Amino acid sequence: MPLYEIISIIGFIVGTILHIVLSVLIGQRRHKKRSEFIFQFLVISVAMWHLGNTVYLFSSILFDKNLFPVNFIADAISYAGIGLMPSLLLHTAISFLYENGFTIRRSLQKLILIAIYFPVLPFSFVIKKFIRLEESYLVAHSQLVKPFIVWLIVALLISAYISKWLAKNAEEKEEQKFLMAIFWVLITIAVFIGFTVILEGRKIAYIGDYLVLVSMLSSIFPSIVFSYYVYRYNYMEFVLRRSIFYSFLTFVIICLYYFGIKQFSKFMEIKYAIHSKTLEAVFVINLVFWFPTIKEKSQKLFRKILFFRSSDTEYLLNELNHVISTDPLVNITALLENVVFSIKKATSIKTINLVLIKKNRIQIIGDKKNDVIALANLHNIIQFYSSGELVELNRYEVKDAAVISEMRLLEAIFIFPVFVKRRLKGILCMGRAKRGMPIASDNLDQLMIIANEIGSALEKSKIIEEKLFLERKMLENEKLSSLGRLSTSVAHEVKNPLSSIKAIVQAMCEDLEKEHPLQKDLDIIVGEIDRLNKVVNQLLLYAKPSGNMQEHVKIKEVIDSTLVVLNHEARQNNIAILCNISEALPLIYADKAALKEVFFNLIHNAIQATPPNGKISIDADLIPTKHFIQIKVTDTGHGIPQDSLQKIFDPFFTTKQTGTGLGLSVVKKKLEDMHATIHVESNGDGTTFVIDVPFEQMQPQAGIGEDK
Repeated sequence: MPLYEIISIIGFIVGTILHIVLSVLIGQRRHKKRSEFIFQFLVISVAMWHLGNTVYLFSSILFDKNLFPVNFIADAISYAGIGLMPSLLLHTAISFLYENGFTIRRSLQKLILIAIYFPVLPFSFVIKKFIRLEESYLVAHSQLVKPFIVWLIVALLISAYISKWLAKNAEEKEEQKFLMAIFWVLITIAVFIGFTVILEGRKIAYIGDYLVLVSMLSSIFPSIVFSYYVYRYNYMEFVLRRSIFYSFLTFVIICLYYFGIKQFSKFMEIKYAIHSKTLEAVFVINLVFWFPTIKEKSQKLFRKILFFRSSDTEYLLNELNHVISTDPLVNITALLENVVFSIKKATSIKTINLVLIKKNRIQIIGDKKNDVIALANLHNIIQFYSSGELVELNRYEVKDAAVISEMRLLEAIFIFPVFVKRRLKGILCMGRAKRGMPIASDNLDQLMIIANEIGSALEKSKIIEEKLFLERKMLENEKLSSLGRLSTSVAHEVKNPLSSIKAIVQAMCEDLEKEHPLQKDLDIIVGEIDRLNKVVNQLLLYAKPSGNMQEHVKIKEVIDSTLVVLNHEARQNNIAILCNISEALPLIYADKAALKEVFFNLIHNAIQATPPNGKISIDADLIPTKHFIQIKVTDTGHGIPQDSLQKIFDPFFTTKQTGTGLGLSVVKKKLEDMHATIHVESNGDGTTFVIDVPFEQMQPQAGIGEDK
């Protein structure tokens, strides 16, 4: 079999398979646009062209003669394909142009459409002879054939220009590359066909036939470019797996090898009288034996040449998996933020979110971290993973409408579970890529492994946190134990003598007349003794172990009961207290007495710091995204110096001449026991103490993501 026939049969078979696959792929796409319908017909017409030629050539080789019925059907298929191809190509390009912002009057659009399909009628009569490029017919009817070629070239050039215009207006870099690739391919095909037919390039000795063959196969090259961009970037939201490329390329290699064997066997039989059938059998057996090795080597080569970016993705994901498994987990939040960023970089996914389930709330790391999403909004997804099944959720395969709705809320196409001891601790949500489906199929297993590593990291992080907490608790208990012993000693060595001294001084006061000069000095002594007693009492209070009298408490009730005690002092100093707290705030789970003492200290300090005619504001707001109630106590005093702000919660630090320096230390310690936080903001116009009290995480019942 001549090389010309080998290339012909292989080329048309590959073209037929490729265009049938693309036709099916486009047909399976839901909600197609108008341009995509036309594009589907264009692909079908190209498939018909290749199929007709394949049937014609294959029947000639198989039967070693021309069969009229087979050739008639083959010609009819190929004629219809090539006849509609230029018009469909132009129609497709113009449709994409309209859909990308190019506007034109509707009446003019109809005229353009008529002009596009009008050449089909006159040229349909000359298509048959044109396809075979029969020399006698070209000479006799060049006035009809060459205009068809011109029409085909014009369609290619106009489509190329439109592709270039679309590339300039495309937002994404990958789309620009694709459209420019199509531009150059169409230009090359137009020039090549023009040279072969119009400029009589087919008459060149030795290469003329091959120029004709390449012209006939030229329609496969735009489809190959399109297929590559469909695979690599899911262009137009199509999915083409890498295995299809491997199948095509393997098929081509096998065909070339087989036909090469036949040619070589015939050559050896003619030259050296070696039996060709025996030689063919030997080579085929070797092909079967070495096929796995050839396939593996070919795949590695193709990955380096065609799928280099996919290889980079796999490398980055494997590297990320290694980073997670070896990270010291000093800062788990920073690690998880880095994981989300790295996955986004490796896969080019637009939206990635890692949703961590913490007791009765969720924490989102990723693009939707500022969105208000409650745990109840993910009930069905959590229920799906309640059995501990390690499987990814694909939105296009899920049948449960409720799960699909929740995935849309997260903008997720794929979801990977994060388990710790078969308990769901989070979900890794992958959205859309720049082109269509979010994840290449080759990376799904890697992302599942990464989700497992995240679960392992969370478990190890929890163990590390518990260890650090226990160490801190032991250190704190040791400090409190030392302070307790010191307090007991102080109580014995200081408080009791002070009580005796106070009793003696008070007795002296009673013995002296009220107007006696020493009366004033004795009153000062009593006051200083009371101040020392107060210091000792606060020291004992600070060292006293925390109680566990926690209950459901309303913030407003606690503050109102505290103001009943302090309102009198505020009125005496002509200070207005404005309390803006809603009854609708949720309950918190805390020690009511300790909370009352906290607000007493803060409001009392505010009264002391506020000058007459000033005011104190007490506000409370719900922060649902962070699951706490924020209370602010603001005064209009002179503020706290900036160099003292970081020290005011330290024991025995005070800016008051008569202060003990333990009030705010006690406040901070009691709030920490309730898992609340406090910080201060101050300037020359006043001071604000900000308290964040959790309203959910202190609930007594266990949550979904918590070990019971």
